[in-house]
Amino acid sequence: MLKLKETDHIAAQNRIEARYMVTTQIQEKTELEHNDVSNWTSTGLIKIAGIMLTISVIWRILDQFVLGLGSTWMNIFPSKLFPFLILLGFFWKYRPTEIGPVLGLSRDKIKSHLIVGILIGIIFAIGIDIGGTIVFALLIDPTYPLQLHIVVNEGLLGYMFIFFLTNAFLEETLFRGLLQNTFKIRYSVNTSIMISAVLFGVWHAGWPIVNGFTGADAINGVASMVFFTMILGIFFGVYYERFSSSRSLLGPIAIHTIVNFVNECFKVGPEPVIQGPDMVFANNGLMATTLLMFTVTFIPLMLFLWKFKIEQVIGFWQRITGNRNDEEQNDSTNEIGEKVKDYVV
Repeated sequence: MLKLKETDHIAAQNRIEARYMVTTQIQEKTELEHNDVSNWTSTGLIKIAGIMLTISVIWRILDQFVLGLGSTWMNIFPSKLFPFLILLGFFWKYRPTEIGPVLGLSRDKIKSHLIVGILIGIIFAIGIDIGGTIVFALLIDPTYPLQLHIVVNEGLLGYMFIFFLTNAFLEETLFRGLLQNTFKIRYSVNTSIMISAVLFGVWHAGWPIVNGFTGADAINGVASMVFFTMILGIFFGVYYERFSSSRSLLGPIAIHTIVNFVNECFKVGPEPVIQGPDMVFANNGLMATTLLMFTVTFIPLMLFLWKFKIEQVIGFWQRITGNRNDEEQNDSTNEIGEKVKDYVV
């Protein structure tokens, strides 16, 4: 009987020690996880931006130059999708309150930003991507053929749209979101827009080389690619900082998607029908017309984004459709009227 009691006592003591060990392990694991979360939560944006940019650049180089995915049906989709998932997942886990203010993925006026972004994207696509060719053929050289080329396999158009949508989410959240907001910690808004735009231009420098350009053509192609993508980077940065008041990147994402999709998948005329922006022209007149169309399209849109706010556009639309009371309509009319006068002047 005594031996049984001693055995029960030892077993009970072992159970207590086992529970204590398990509890201690759980506490230690919880403390480690808490410390890990605390470290990433308190890490400066500069360090995080550097890490995310490095991951994206390495993956991009791997897909472009090592694996050569740019010449396959898949394109460099892995270097778009996975860096974006890493970026979003990091902020989702460690800094969820900064997904809106830092990455620009907020719920602020979603519908309005999407509508404005789609409209601007269509204007860009018509005015720049195909507008220059059409104007050249209609007004300068009527013999110039206007045949439409679908550069990619028609069965892949849906896939390509998803590809460019993913690309827009990555590049806008990385360059206009994380990087631009990081630069604002040390520099002015305008300087931050410029730095982010320059990096965005350099980000695209590899495509002329991937497309087989060599020698002087490669140098000219890289310089043109960096310059024009830098200009687009400035445009997207102004939309984010001025038009949306640093609240949403959904508009730039919509514009970015449409511009890339149209430019990369459709070509008008007999010029080289390869994917990517048209940086080399066999016809100097066509090049001049395209640059002219770029200027007359880009400058008014840039001034519009610089002068107005999304709230003013919404108010103007509500006034037209009669969805506001008379006092709100008058306030909106006066405000928009003054802005239109300044814009025209």
